[in-house]
Amino acid sequence: MKKIAEVSEQLKGYIDGKSGLKAQYTVSEKETREITMEDGDFTLFRTLYDESADIKVIKDNRVGSASVNKTDEESLRGALDTAILSAQSGTEDTCFDIASGMEAEYFEIGVLEPDIDRLMMRARELSEDITKRHPKVKVMQMIFSHVKQHSIYRNTNGSLDEVEKGYYDVMVEFAGNDGVNSTGIAGSGMKTKDLEHPFIELGSMERDLQDAEDSLHTVAAKGKFEGEVIFTPNCAAQMMYFALANFIGDSVILDQTGLWAGKIGQKVASEKLSIGMKPWDERIVEHEVHTADGFRSEDYMAIENGVLKSYLTSIYVANKRKVERAKNSGFDIVIEGGDTPYTQMVKKMKRGLIVGAVSCGFPSANGELSGVAKNSFYVENGEIKGAVMETMINCNLADMLNHIVDISKEVLCDGTMVMPYIGVDKVVISGKE
Repeated sequence: MKKIAEVSEQLKGYIDGKSGLKAQYTVSEKETREITMEDGDFTLFRTLYDESADIKVIKDNRVGSASVNKTDEESLRGALDTAILSAQSGTEDTCFDIASGMEAEYFEIGVLEPDIDRLMMRARELSEDITKRHPKVKVMQMIFSHVKQHSIYRNTNGSLDEVEKGYYDVMVEFAGNDGVNSTGIAGSGMKTKDLEHPFIELGSMERDLQDAEDSLHTVAAKGKFEGEVIFTPNCAAQMMYFALANFIGDSVILDQTGLWAGKIGQKVASEKLSIGMKPWDERIVEHEVHTADGFRSEDYMAIENGVLKSYLTSIYVANKRKVERAKNSGFDIVIEGGDTPYTQMVKKMKRGLIVGAVSCGFPSANGELSGVAKNSFYVENGEIKGAVMETMINCNLADMLNHIVDISKEVLCDGTMVMPYIGVDKVVISGKE
């Protein structure tokens, strides 16, 4: 396999040979070392190699793109021709553009060379910790990986970014099982840049395992009532993604159907809520260094103290709708902890649910959401009564963000986000009669 710098230079030559072309392109190679455990024993150790090239072109104010998973001359030339053909058949629009040139930079992120012996030690330690601490959990599979990626981004305005990044990735599949009863399959995972701590202490691993055990015996949240909900960090992230994509995402700002379109600088949520998009936060393990359009990625606030600060817009939509583009194109969401401990949030609840996930379709344009509460627990008068099944929740996302009661002191840092527990009220809960 050619060195990635040679491939990038070769592709640059092909693109420079075309006239009237704006382009941005990335070549990358990835090495994944993967270890699998089943029933407490190592069952697989393999190394996977991938290479790719992604090309976006603008010709005569029309945009086209192509991707290939080979970097030989024929594949590169074919991908470029495909991108140009795609552009020629596209719609002309002067709002299509790429970023102006950036000075060449090199970035090294995370840990590039893995400590396989220590990774295996931590893997076996996790297996033993689960057996000891959570005897009513049945582990189906554990996958431990080290991912190393090397990429070079360029555009025809002179930008050149070279990035080398590496991180450890952990994923565990399990279910509660006491020999008689069993729960559905659940999972927990995280990304980390070091092996300094036991895996059971990272992310939400311990909490997820405990929830699986606690879900073995269920209670009924009888009837239909308006109550309170505490979203776990993982579920809170799901709700925030739904809300932001639905109200200020690229497509809804383009179509001007987003509920918060035209509301920059206005209050759209509880003053308790501040949402940052922060790829450079030290708690985010793997992140972009430039946007999808080729601008240097920067941290920014989408919502600050309830006030809308930014849309999640690309350069095209920003040009089309005469708004500011988002300062990064990732979803590295950071919501800092609040003032209330999680246990106190539970004690304050009169009647409601702790919700670990919501099984639902994408919310409607106005934010109406209806779904089944999964990995969830019924709370009454500050006491967790047990896990629930066949229980629905209904709410409007815009209203929900204005009805935030508490944000926990504790936050989940799993390498992909920073997220607390978020408590809201006025949610319709429908249990089995």
